[in-house]
Amino acid sequence: MIGPESLEVGTWGADAVDGLDAAPNEPVLLRTRMSCFNGNGLDAMLRSLAITDVIVAGVWTNMAVEHTVRDAADFGYRPHLVSDATSSINDEWHQAAVNYALRNIAELTTTADVIARTRTA
Repeated sequence: MIGPESLEVGTWGADAVDGLDAAPNEPVLLRTRMSCFNGNGLDAMLRSLAITDVIVAGVWTNMAVEHTVRDAADFGYRPHLVSDATSSINDEWHQAAVNYALRNIAELTTTADVIARTRTA
């Protein structure tokens, strides 16, 4: 079982996925709390860019991802949860978050849908 220590900065679990590294001009914010909206200025950055929708993917669907989706909604954003681009310690916890806890908070989407929408935008 993979634990939270595998997500520490400098470990393989915290590295960007090959091909998804930030471009030199892109901001990189580190998540230091359960939610991406706490402790790093993400909300201020998104508001300054007039962003209304956020796409959420990541690890620990039932913890960090869920906290981020809930905070996004509470901050007034429209969260889109990429259900096939999230994971948890086991499938039961992942499915509980996706199919119960977050179903009424986020628009559920897939990686293929996100790619298709961003290509037409």
